[in-house]
Amino acid sequence: MTVVGIVAAHRDWTVAVPRNYVDCVLAAGGVPVLLPVSLTGADLVAAFDQVGALLLAGGGDVDPARYGERPSATLHKVDPERDECEIQAFRLAVAKGLRVLGVCRGAQLMAVATGGRLVQDLPSAGFGGHLDVHRDRTYAGLRHEVKAEPGSRAERVLAGLTEINSHHHQAIADPGELLVPTAWSADGVIEAVEATNLLGVQWHPETAARVDGRHLRAFHWLTGGDRGVPDEL
Repeated sequence: MTVVGIVAAHRDWTVAVPRNYVDCVLAAGGVPVLLPVSLTGADLVAAFDQVGALLLAGGGDVDPARYGERPSATLHKVDPERDECEIQAFRLAVAKGLRVLGVCRGAQLMAVATGGRLVQDLPSAGFGGHLDVHRDRTYAGLRHEVKAEPGSRAERVLAGLTEINSHHHQAIADPGELLVPTAWSADGVIEAVEATNLLGVQWHPETAARVDGRHLRAFHWLTGGDRGVPDEL
């Protein structure tokens, strides 16, 4: 079974990730292992001797300084320590040829780590319908249309889905030097990026998998359990 490293952020007196990510890795046949954000440098390198894939979970906003910008909007839970750990972990995974799945913030982090940049606030940039500002639904309960590039990994993991859930006020503006956009919402927001062994999705498959098992496809790809999803673009 594939050991999947998941970077775990500090939360008050704990180090944790939302349980849905752990459950989805287990359901896809993987073994989830938490990597605390304080694990960097040589210690993180040593940990990757035991890790066979990397999951970058959702969460707060990436520090705009990471892509050469100043804050131009209200940011949410910026955590420079987490940014540093995840960027190091991502680059280690790429160097080792491991599969990486980035979800929401995770997809954005992948773009930033490869020279890309983000839309700091979709509503103020004229893109509505991606975040339920009234919070009158369950988490990521807002839904909108998605369209994937034919033959892409994003199309394969969507498995026929034409609508996805959504909970984000930021998005990828420039995917950087490595990733290629392969899915978009109807208003043109990038919803998936990919490269060899890499997949980033802007939606939240971990919250929808209990309702529709097709959302587990991304996690099956991560653990190597779905050979119907291509490794190459």
